[in-house]
Amino acid sequence: MEETFTAGIRPGGLTEGREIRILICHILSEMGEPMSFDEMTEAILTDGTANYFEFADALAELKDTGCVVPLKTDAGINVYTITEKGRAAAMTLSGNLPLSIKEKSAEGAKNIIQRRRIEKENLVTITKTEDGYMIHIRVTDIGTDLMDLSLFMPTREQALA
Repeated sequence: MEETFTAGIRPGGLTEGREIRILICHILSEMGEPMSFDEMTEAILTDGTANYFEFADALAELKDTGCVVPLKTDAGINVYTITEKGRAAAMTLSGNLPLSIKEKSAEGAKNIIQRRRIEKENLVTITKTEDGYMIHIRVTDIGTDLMDLSLFMPTREQALA
């Protein structure tokens, strides 16, 4: 039976809170922009780098020590940003982490941020029609929209998919 704090962690993953704190600081420092709890969770836990509970504890400790600060975006989303103290810790201590873990987690975080930008730029609405649902997709650009498309779907489930 797996230990609670190593369950789901791949071989070579991080099992110590100190390592996870360093990784969180490294990722936030590398990204250069705030990330939500869910985004960081996805970046760090998706490939089994760390355990959820250890990750959550590490983030709470970083908040308590002033290495990260919680903020609320204009859209009302709770995010975390790194402070100078956290950035200094990342620069000083990130060499203690395996390069593969730093690279894989940072790559995951970059993909998440890229996906967030794409979702922000691509507007999708679903409206009920007399005989089904209309999906309206608009891909925006600096000036004129790149694409404006409407699709009909007979059921709401199909429209949401």
